[in-house]
Amino acid sequence: MTKDQSFNRLTVVLAVLAAVAIVVTGLLGAAPARAATATKPVTVSLTFDDGDADQMLAAQALQQNGLTGTFYIITGYLNAPGYMQQSDLATLAAAGNEIGGHSVTHPDMSALSQAEAQRQACQSRATLSSWGYTVRSFAYPFAESTTKTRDAVRACGYASARGLGDVRTPYDCAGCVTAETLPPRNVMLTRAPSQVEANWTLADLQQQVTQAKTDKGGWVQLTFHHISDDTSLDPTTSPALFAQFAQWLAAYSADPANATTVKTVGDAVGTPVQPVVQSPVPGPAAPGVNAVQNPSFQTTSTTSPSGQKCWQYGGYGSNTAAFSTVTPGRTGTTTKATSLTVSDHVDGDAKWLPTFDLGDCAPTVVAGHTYSLREYYKSNTVTQFTVYLRDSTTGSWHYWTSSPWYASASTWTQAVWTTDQIPAGFDGISFGLNLFSNGTLTTDDVAAYDTVGAPPLATTTTTTNSATTKAKAKASSSVSRIAPAVDALTVRSRAVLGQLDTSGMPGQLDTPSTPAGSATAASSALPGTIAR
Repeated sequence: MTKDQSFNRLTVVLAVLAAVAIVVTGLLGAAPARAATATKPVTVSLTFDDGDADQMLAAQALQQNGLTGTFYIITGYLNAPGYMQQSDLATLAAAGNEIGGHSVTHPDMSALSQAEAQRQACQSRATLSSWGYTVRSFAYPFAESTTKTRDAVRACGYASARGLGDVRTPYDCAGCVTAETLPPRNVMLTRAPSQVEANWTLADLQQQVTQAKTDKGGWVQLTFHHISDDTSLDPTTSPALFAQFAQWLAAYSADPANATTVKTVGDAVGTPVQPVVQSPVPGPAAPGVNAVQNPSFQTTSTTSPSGQKCWQYGGYGSNTAAFSTVTPGRTGTTTKATSLTVSDHVDGDAKWLPTFDLGDCAPTVVAGHTYSLREYYKSNTVTQFTVYLRDSTTGSWHYWTSSPWYASASTWTQAVWTTDQIPAGFDGISFGLNLFSNGTLTTDDVAAYDTVGAPPLATTTTTTNSATTKAKAKASSSVSRIAPAVDALTVRSRAVLGQLDTSGMPGQLDTPSTPAGSATAASSALPGTIAR
């Protein structure tokens, strides 16, 4: 190689190195500029829990602004006062909204057996699917879940299930993320802000969207309950505020610079629809076996609002009811019984009832069979059995009938009544002695037996007005009114804690007929049809 050749080669090498240096410098210099302009897309899902009737106001605002949402429905509450009608679901779906599952009776699913949790999730989805809706998404009642409930929901074919209280809001979770990821970190417990409550402002709602955009982007699920100006319904959002937010969100998401889209939960997750899964109820008790769980009130429960495993409060109308347990019970100094005192009575009633559920607590019955209902009581006024049935197709609960009256009793007396045949289409029963006037009632040792194989009675039963009440009671032996398990005051949840708020009075389970034997019983206890 000549000297000139060596020089020329060195020149070429130096030139190449210089060019590489320029490129590397350019790349290093360009990185901050690209980072500053990188898009951080945000997906927003507007969700509505419970199926409250006033949520149709939100549906109107969504449609007016070209938006859609996900409505999580408590299927056992449909058609009940204050809740959507089945026709409302058709209206929602026709406008492009998603219909999701929120259980049948809105229990704290973390407190249930896995089998009962699965029945709650599967029956809700099966009912909605049978009506023609594509059901992919679930929301846990009270935002409560455990590994077993998540497994139960997954087994029902849901693509996702939403919690609450894991995303930063102006009011809580300051150290939390600003949005869920897509795909979610845990598809069976997706993260979302705590529920929107009455104190939230337009700026608060906007911030949930914009803080995600300025942080890392992601998925923001906003959860609404009542859409009403009645703040006693809290959690609620005023219709005017929701309309303002919907208008803002529509305009905000329409600007490409904001990289924000509004999708239903199912579309955001994007998982294909899975087959519907059935989860049948347990079989009936064997002949001669008491079908009532915890019949003597000896087993307490920290997760039941009543404090008693498999028992709930019931009542309706204008009266003041006080529920408690007392010692001693009927059979010993350390045993317990239930006590009920009604005061300020204007109308309605109150009673203890086996929990309205899908099999763990409420006795399973067989259509066409009759049942012997038994309960010991002491009372300073008359009482009667009030009876409810569970729809075998939907799992929802309905008022059925009432028994004759039973006379006041100062010592333990057993009230016994044999039902008519269970109508076709029903597979569960709940019943209890009630108070429909001022007074005090103590009850213990409750039983339900199929009349075939039922054990003999232990005591004499005392009834009053029996000459007129038996015929009238039979006249009401068809299901006529729907009954949600408890009203909003009883089941109101604190989203972050996911706990029951048990400070409210137990709520409206029913509007049954006037007690048999009263002046108006004949007109109010006529057979009817189930609202669908």
